[in-house]
This record gives sequence, C-alpha cells and structure tokens, in this order.
Amino acid sequence: MMTGNIMDYLEWYGDFDFSVMPFNEVDNLILAELSYASLDGIVPEPQLGRKLRSISVKEAALKLDESGRLEKSCKLERNAGLLLLEMAKGRRFADAVLAGYVDKHDFENQEQFSALHVYLSDGTLFVSYSGTDDTILGWKEDLNMAYQMPVPSQEEAVGYLEKTVPHDGRLIRIGGHSKGGNLAIYAAAMCYDRLKRRIIAIYNNDGPGFLESMLEKKAYLEIKDKVRTIVPETSIIGMLLEHGDSYEVVKSTGKGIMQHDGLSWQVYRNGFVKLDERSKESLVIDKTISAWVMGLSDDERVAFVDAVYDMLTPVSYTHLRAQESRGLGDVYKRQVYDMLTRAGVNYLSDLEKYKPATLNSMAKEMFSMEPEKGRMVRRTIRALISEYGKNVVKGMRGIN
Repeated sequence: MMTGNIMDYLEWYGDFDFSVMPFNEVDNLILAELSYASLDGIVPEPQLGRKLRSISVKEAALKLDESGRLEKSCKLERNAGLLLLEMAKGRRFADAVLAGYVDKHDFENQEQFSALHVYLSDGTLFVSYSGTDDTILGWKEDLNMAYQMPVPSQEEAVGYLEKTVPHDGRLIRIGGHSKGGNLAIYAAAMCYDRLKRRIIAIYNNDGPGFLESMLEKKAYLEIKDKVRTIVPETSIIGMLLEHGDSYEVVKSTGKGIMQHDGLSWQVYRNGFVKLDERSKESLVIDKTISAWVMGLSDDERVAFVDAVYDMLTPVSYTHLRAQESRGLGDVYKRQVYDMLTRAGVNYLSDLEKYKPATLNSMAKEMFSMEPEKGRMVRRTIRALISEYGKNVVKGMRGIN
C-alpha cells in the first residue's frame, strides 16, 4: 500500500475536481493548514460593510512566490506557503477563491488569531482558523485555556464568522488545526442560529478541548454531531482539556509531539490511514496531564500559567512597537516586544536555536521569582513529574 502525506495527495489528485471526487477529510486538513501561511498583502482583508475582495489560489501562489518571503518565514509558515504553491498546480484548488484574511497579534490582550475564507468549486465555503503560530504569545493564550473561557481568540472567531461570511445561503464547512480546531468548534457553537444552520461540518485536527462547562452548553450540544475530531496516534495537544465528541486516529510518521504536524499524517488515496487506538505513550501523557490539571485549583492554574509565562516574556508590555518583519518591504503588522525576553525567547524556534542557554536562563528566572511564586511553580512541576511516573508504571503493568 503506497502512502504519502497531504503534499503527495495534491500530486496524486490535484487534477480531480470536486465533481469527480467530492470533498473529503484530506481536503479539510489541507485547508486547515493553509491558514498558517503568511498572506498579508496577498489575500485581501475583510472590510466591514463592504463585499469581500478576493484572489484565486493560483494568483495568490504566484504573488507569494514572487515576494520571496517563503525563505524568510518560520517553518510553520513556510510549509503552509509551499502547500499553497502545490495547490495552485491542479484543477482541484487552482481556481478556488481566497478572501477575508486576518492575522492579529494583540500583546495587551494576549491574543493571537488568524483566519481566511476558501470558496471551492463545489459551491461551498471553508472557513479556516489557524492554530498557534511560532510566537510565545500564541502559546500563552493556549495555556490560558486551562482556566479561562472564552479566551480572546475564541470571541474573535465568533465575530469573524458572523461578520465576514456572506448572506448568500451557501453551505459552510469550518475547520482548523491545533488551536484552530478549537476555535472552529467554538465559533460554530456560538454563532447566531441562521448561520449555524448553514454549517454542514466542523473539523478539529488535533486541537485541544474545552473546560467542562462548555460541553454542557445547549449551543455546543446543537453542533456536537457535526464535529469530526482527527488526532495522530501519539496525540498530546489534541487530548488536552475535555472533549465531548469521539475522535478518529490517524497514522503519523512523526515521533512524539512532532506528530502534531499535519504534514506527518499518512494519506492513502483520498483518506487518512486510520488506526484503532492511540499509542500507549499518548494514553500515559493524557492521564498524567488530566490528573495533574484536576489536582490544581482555579487559582493555582492561573498562578502557574502566569509564572511560567513570566519566565519566557519581558518584564512589561509598555514599549510595544510595530516592526518590519522578514525584510518584506511592507510593514508586517505584528507587534513584537521592545525589550529582550528574560530568557532570550520571543519565538518557539528560539528554544531550539539557543536550547542550552535558554534552559539555563529559564531555570535562573524560576529561582529568582518571589519566594511564594517560585515555591508554587516548583511544587506544581514536581506534582506533574510524580503523576507521569505513576502513569508510566501503571502502563507497564497494564493498569487502566
């Protein structure tokens, strides 16, 4: 059996339009991943009160290629950009229309949000919500989900859906990867009823769940049966928090948490290679984190998240400024911190690039905290390690 990934799928079936091969789960992942691409100045932004301006996939790919920004992008954005170039080569997606691109980073409100519309030749609309990008800011908002609902990007997702989707009656699919999957579910649940009735499918690709209170809401229960949650065999991100829906497990070529990368998910023909269950590693980590989080009070969750973030970010947000990014010639409106971070980290890639120095700086920050906060962080980390050890032993003994 010859398998590949979503790039291979586009090579195999890129010339099959939707009348020949209807929309499927692999198409969903392609469009979910597309929203990671850096499309500022390429795909038009929504303008309230005006009809959405648009651009075809083929035209957008040409502009992106000519801009030279792919070489200067982080891995996540570069892979999504390369995906766009591949989509432009075949009839399936080349004439699809892109519109409503938003990319927002709000440090004051701790929000990272990105989304776009994809109008397909089968007459449907796919609203794609981006997951967390390479910024520490984005991951702070993810951490906030452990105790806060809604977080700013969830509210933004609802507003985006209600304000940008045209009132033309067309059927809608919504999806996203990682946090984007969570946003897709939240937006579908919380949007107004007439719009909700047009939604035919909601795709959550290895995205985190919600606080339990969300799963009890009437708004969520109304859309629950439309949700498809897809996770890799060693899912970690996709098992965080609570899920009210079942999930499908796909085979991945990645190792550990790297299976979160959608490009590692294995495709056979026009579907994913499915497995019966998650790996033992995923089950152990899931039980560990669930038990650990349940053992923390709401106040402890807030304090721990803020303390960890303090180890990674600047002393204050007071000197924020827009900077020109990646030498693109136009100002890429992403605010970056005016001061160096205490640990020398603004982007996740910095953790890998400066691993020894970064970890050393983070350790120093932890031990230089106020005594009470430092003790709380160390106590919480010890509890996590202890819980992991207990679950590893249980796994070895075959105990549930």
